[in-house]
Amino acid sequence: MAPPKINIALIDDDQDEKYIFQIALDELEIDYSFEYFSSANDFLDHINNSSVSLPNIAFLDMHMPLTSGLELLEIIRKQSQFDSMRSVIYSNSMSEVTISAFKSLGTVDFIVKPPELSEMKNVLRRLIIMDSLV
Repeated sequence: MAPPKINIALIDDDQDEKYIFQIALDELEIDYSFEYFSSANDFLDHINNSSVSLPNIAFLDMHMPLTSGLELLEIIRKQSQFDSMRSVIYSNSMSEVTISAFKSLGTVDFIVKPPELSEMKNVLRRLIIMDSLV
């Protein structure tokens, strides 16, 4: 029996991240669907629509205009219908204070955006394949 398709979402205001993410996912050779949202509000509109499937894992950029990754995570964690969705904070840098704030909200993981595609593939492989999402 084939592993189930994994639904992945990236919420990041930098569209270049979308392309890097997509290339890395393609090279992992897994069965996946991928959705990109350029703002937290677009993502919230999407997941609040009862006719869509929730992502298995959502990568949230910490530094977004209007609604930050921390604010988005706070909103998601207040709604029990999103309990099954893993959230991973995806950012250029993180302080210990920031990491503590995210841990208090139950974030699964924190990723500093890797500068190389090969590193991105390794991070995604660890989070998706090795953590048994597929």
